[in-house]
Amino acid sequence: FTYPLPPDFIGLSFLKQLILELSIDPSPLYAPVSQADFDAVTAPLWIWLEDVTPYLWRGGKSYPANYPALRQLLADAEIDIAMAFNPADASAAIARGELQPTVRTYIHDGGTLANVHFLAIPFNASAADAAKVVANFLLSPAAQIRKADPRIWGDPTVLARHRLDPADKAALDALPRGVATLGEADLTRTLAEPHPSWMPAIEAEWKRRYGSGN
Repeated sequence: FTYPLPPDFIGLSFLKQLILELSIDPSPLYAPVSQADFDAVTAPLWIWLEDVTPYLWRGGKSYPANYPALRQLLADAEIDIAMAFNPADASAAIARGELQPTVRTYIHDGGTLANVHFLAIPFNASAADAAKVVANFLLSPAAQIRKADPRIWGDPTVLARHRLDPADKAALDALPRGVATLGEADLTRTLAEPHPSWMPAIEAEWKRRYGSGN
């Protein structure tokens, strides 16, 4: 297997997943990096990578540039496993004929990082009120249900299902789930994101150790 070249979002997220799982005490990761002993906290990550890197795709000498390149390696059977944030991505790729129909997804036993899309309006936006209307629409049940439809996008809703009215909840529940998409109960096993200040520090150290050939 392999992972996308940091600072690709998926590549850095893989490193975050590793450090959360490997740390005996992950609590320092939820405070600014300046308040922690970086070398001590990240030591398990580098030990693991030193052991595993020689066995990565191409011996860890090069990495796919991004997630689409990673998925293509999976499609070409150059690797046996890939990672993605959208839990419906594999099913959508199977439906498009881009992945083998035998591909399946899983969540780590201890949980997996999860993410949602964010909408931002610049402080100096020329049409802030109109932008708020668009943002509100994108968070509406109608838009979220359409976005969650795997025939359109397949990205799961960010809405709390138990707070939807019966008709909207029924419409969401009626959407087809792809052959490789896990159920909602599985997808609740999530890990919280570390403090954002850790990412530039981990990226810089990763590049120092492994980035020279990429």
